Amino acid sequence: MNRKAILTQHLLRSATLAALCGALSACATIYTDASDANHVTFIQTTNESRADLELKAKAYCLQYGKKAVYKETEGSMITVFNCNP
Repeated sequence: MNRKAILTQHLLRSATLAALCGALSACATIYTDASDANHVTFIQTTNESRADLELKAKAYCLQYGKKAVYKETEGSMITVFNCNP
């Protein structure tokens, strides 16, 4: 699968999960299954700041002995940090 197809599939899963969380009204920011040792992806269902997400990303990347570096925000709900050595 190419990168665009993977991203599209990921965004569809993310949108479905976000809709479910919105309906339940009890979800916080979620680490997605797209996260790994090289990056961490969040679905934001609350209004957490980028600084708050960065703290979570730092903790996530630290488990791999890496540092979190902000990469991008896709729309208003997906935020990605790279885990760099």
